[in-house]
Amino acid sequence: MLNILASLLLLGTVPHADTAVRPLPGAELLSVHSPATVRQIRPLSLTASGAMLVDVASGEVLYAKNPDIPRPMASLTKIMTALLLIEHHQPDETVTIPPVAETIQGSSIRLKAGMRFALSDLLTAMMLPSANDVAYSLAIHHGKTIKDFVGMMNDRARTLGLTNTHFNNPAGLDDMNQYASPRDLAWLTLAALRKPAFQKLVSTKEATVENTDGGSFVLRNTNEMLQSQPNVFGVKTGTTDNARECLIVLFTESRRSYALVLLGSKDRYTDALQVMKEVSRNLSS
Repeated sequence: MLNILASLLLLGTVPHADTAVRPLPGAELLSVHSPATVRQIRPLSLTASGAMLVDVASGEVLYAKNPDIPRPMASLTKIMTALLLIEHHQPDETVTIPPVAETIQGSSIRLKAGMRFALSDLLTAMMLPSANDVAYSLAIHHGKTIKDFVGMMNDRARTLGLTNTHFNNPAGLDDMNQYASPRDLAWLTLAALRKPAFQKLVSTKEATVENTDGGSFVLRNTNEMLQSQPNVFGVKTGTTDNARECLIVLFTESRRSYALVLLGSKDRYTDALQVMKEVSRNLSS
């Protein structure tokens, strides 16, 4: 699966002589890949209040709806949390669950203080069932305090050129100071997809992880499209009262990869399928 993803995403390949450099936010997202073969997508009747479709290889924007308006992003926040942990830690590190994990509301796997896990297993538990208690545990493992970790999230956002993004917690709980625009989330996703560990993580449908005492947790990805659509390989769902339904979908069509960001949707999977169908129609016309 990982090898297939790497080839589909065309990340890190040597550009052909006829390719052009396309500046994207943040120097590390500079693209030198050939342009997309999909033409600009016509206006669509999506229920999402904000949306953006990008070609993964070139970074070209193929469809946008209110792309620069910041909105609540719910658990799409966890993409940044995962990126920081992947960038700074080894997968076999042992993480001890802090007491705060037992107090976190929302989605959880009911961690208890003192449990110990391999860091890679906690990343799986954070990204598949979107466990908030795991996000806080990983934040403290890296940043020592939630406040310091949140500062690191915002610093990383700035290095990526994300000008309409601000974090106030590592899980995506509703907060008036927690927001991002569709465009910023698209660039964040492109940056994370450059990490093979992240690619593998977000394409995993189900997994079982164990703590060091032998307790096991069976995990299922909240992204229903991974289960039903063979050309979908990620990335993340998010839902809160303020954010409504959010989704980032990584999908392929004609061996090219696309990332779709949906914020504030009333029916995210129907929205996503409408865009995917339009990409397919566009390529075949």
